[in-house]
Amino acid sequence: MYELINPPTPELNCEQILALGSFAKALGQARNIPRSLLLAGNLQSKKKGHGLELHEIRPYAVSDEARHIDWRVTARTGEAHTRIYTEDSEHRTLVILSLSPDAYFGTQTTFISTRLVQLAALISWRCRAQREHVGLAIQSGETHFTANIQDWQKLSAQLSNSTLIHQREHCTESLSLVNVSRLRGYSVVILSDQLTIAGQSQVAFTQLAQHNRVHWIAIDDPNTFRLPDGDYVFAQPQGSKKIQIGKQQKQQAESRHLQKRQHLAEYLSGLGVLQMTFSVNDSPIAIARELLVRGVIH
Repeated sequence: MYELINPPTPELNCEQILALGSFAKALGQARNIPRSLLLAGNLQSKKKGHGLELHEIRPYAVSDEARHIDWRVTARTGEAHTRIYTEDSEHRTLVILSLSPDAYFGTQTTFISTRLVQLAALISWRCRAQREHVGLAIQSGETHFTANIQDWQKLSAQLSNSTLIHQREHCTESLSLVNVSRLRGYSVVILSDQLTIAGQSQVAFTQLAQHNRVHWIAIDDPNTFRLPDGDYVFAQPQGSKKIQIGKQQKQQAESRHLQKRQHLAEYLSGLGVLQMTFSVNDSPIAIARELLVRGVIH
C-alpha cells in the first residue's frame, strides 16, 4: 500500500496499472445517501444517466437537477420548467483523463499526473468489476479515445505512457474535448488538473453537461506554493532551466491559481457539474472510496 501512495518513480509501468484491478474490486459497496442529505438540484437517480428519450416537460421542482431546466419554455412561460427523461437501466461511464504540463510535478509523495492516472485505472477497473460499459479518453501528449474498453492490456499501456515525464511537452493548459459532445445518458468522470476549457470546446462541454451526468475530479498539491525560497532547476526539452523563486513570486502565482480555480468552479456550477478536489498526497484508494460514497462511481 505504501508504494501505491508513494511509488518509487512517478512513471508507472503496465504491471502497476494492472495491479490496481484487485484494489478496485475491494472498494466496497456504494452507500445509499438519504435524499435529505443531498443538496437541491444535485439529486441523482441510482440509475446512471437520465436516458435518451424525453418523457415530459413540467414545472421545476427543488429536487430537479438545474442542468435539465428547459430555458426556452422557461423564457416563454415565465416559470421554470424541467425536461424529464426516461431512465436508462444500463450503467455507462466515460472517463476523461486530461493533463496539463504542470501535472508532471509533485513535492512530497508523487506527481499529480501519476495520481490522476491511478484514479483513471481504478475507476475503469471498478466499472469492469461491476460489469458496466466503460470508455476512456486520454489527453496527455497523444490523444486516445476508446468508446468501450475491451483490450485492458492496451488500456494499461496507454495509461502507463501518460505518466512518462516527456509527455508534458505535448500537454496543453486547457481541456479540449474529443468526439464526446454527442454522448447521451452517460456518467462522465473528468480527471484533470487543468483550470480552463479551450474556447473551441466550451460549446461541446455545455452539450456534454446537458445530456450526461458529469463530475470533474481535480488533484492539487497543497505544498506547491510553500516551497522554500531559492533557485530551482527544471528540466526542459532544450535543457535545464534555473528559476529563482521568492516570496513575491509564490504569492503572485498562488493568486493567479486561485482566481482560475474559482472561475472554473463557478463555470462548472452554472452547468450543474459537481467539482471535487483532492490532495495529491491522498491515497488513490481513499479518493476512489470517497467517489463511491458520493455516488460518482458504483
